[in-house]
Amino acid sequence: MKELQTILETHSALNAGKNAVLATVVDVQGSSYRLPGARMLIDESGKSVGTVSGGCLEADVLERAKKVLVNNVPTVITYDTTQNEDSVFGLGMGCRGVVRILLEAASDNRLFEFWRECFEQRTRGAIATLISTVEDFPLPLGARVFMRSEENFEMTFDRVNFQIKDFLQTFLTDTFAALSENCSGAKIYESERGSPEFFIEVINPPISLLLFGAGYDALPVANFAKNLGWRVSVIDHRAAWANAERFASADEIIVSGVEDLDANLFADENSVAVIMTHNYERDREILRRLLGSSVRYIGALGPKKRTERLLAEIGEKFYGKQLVKVYAPVGLDIGAETPEEIALAIIAEIQSVLANRQGGFLRERDGGIH
Repeated sequence: MKELQTILETHSALNAGKNAVLATVVDVQGSSYRLPGARMLIDESGKSVGTVSGGCLEADVLERAKKVLVNNVPTVITYDTTQNEDSVFGLGMGCRGVVRILLEAASDNRLFEFWRECFEQRTRGAIATLISTVEDFPLPLGARVFMRSEENFEMTFDRVNFQIKDFLQTFLTDTFAALSENCSGAKIYESERGSPEFFIEVINPPISLLLFGAGYDALPVANFAKNLGWRVSVIDHRAAWANAERFASADEIIVSGVEDLDANLFADENSVAVIMTHNYERDREILRRLLGSSVRYIGALGPKKRTERLLAEIGEKFYGKQLVKVYAPVGLDIGAETPEEIALAIIAEIQSVLANRQGGFLRERDGGIH
């Protein structure tokens, strides 16, 4: 998420008349350091932000981007190290796999605007991009569909003149399914005019962290979250603690008691919450509101018995499945003691929950690490 935000910022800062090339990993078979959706933006001077590999492909991508800067014609390049061992060492790759990367001009590209809209409006969107085609197929490489819902979508090509109606309906249905299931990937479609392949990618807004409590131990939590590209809201009833001077990295600072908080604060499905007010009565009311909210994770600072008592007083039987979202004591077991170590444990636990992982050692994981 942070990478995409940095690319957007860099793109916005391009001087008028200046172009850049966007490199996007659109398909991976086998082993690869980065997954589909990884990106790099390359300007006319050769400077870049973002990565498409562990550092082994970037130099070659930079060279190939020069041609796209000149002709503005999208192209897909393939790096295949599955057959020839020399290609692994020639590219400096430490893994065997097939990686396909789309290169396209960044100027006048609707993609950037769509990303910004998803981020600013905090809505999920799907982007379907043509990444493989044949000579007789009526769409150019890089043709796209942008979708927000089954009825709300736009195309970069003329639907009226599009001749493969059966294919189009299936394609739109698949794009909506990806959006609904939050699942990205490449897919080949069979049609009378060839077998086009699209990369369907779901764009989610940045995770929103609701940080209840503005004490000293909340500061590193806010900073770690911002380093990941999350949106951070600090909520505390004390203006002397909850202010921009102390939480310079926060996106939003709310000085309020929990009873006065707007209900919309708790309605974002892409949000997580951490309770660290160090006040029992206040924690109970915050936890009550969070249990009735759409947040995906609720972390509570303090001993396990404390949270169990809070839940008993709230009436936990009324919240059913919502209780699985409560993590207390908050954080992974890494032996954290200092505020910074505790913050690291908290952020790591949230990331593992969002990724549906257990937070264990990778060396003990069977299969791939992605």
